[in-house]
Amino acid sequence: MRALLAIVLGVAVAHVVFFAMGFVAEAAYPTPPELLDPQTAEETAERVEGAKTSGLALVVLGSALGGLAGGVASGLAARRRALAVAVAVGALLSLWGVYSFYVFYPARLWFPIGLFVLFPLFSVLGGLAASRWRTAQSA
Repeated sequence: MRALLAIVLGVAVAHVVFFAMGFVAEAAYPTPPELLDPQTAEETAERVEGAKTSGLALVVLGSALGGLAGGVASGLAARRRALAVAVAVGALLSLWGVYSFYVFYPARLWFPIGLFVLFPLFSVLGGLAASRWRTAQSA
């Protein structure tokens, strides 16, 4: 039960950080009002084409920071199974990359690949950091 709650905590923390970076990106590079609510595939493609590369890069950075924060939070909460829980958190978070692939393909393929790779990679790094910190505390 502890591991399951740690996974939920890790995913929640990661989402908070990820969405915070999304808000920063939107504040720095606002979406034009006419593209805010795309209803068709053509409008979605126009919004993707209009997105600033630096704004998308901030969101990808947010995925790395969110994965790291989620990995640390879940690793600390899980105690003994820190790495396994962090891997599960990263696997769940990588679904953002799968989802964004359908939105951004073929215009900006680097964006979903970045989310798909950085979320799990940094979640595992966060889990490792939490595991090592907990080991150092117990020694």
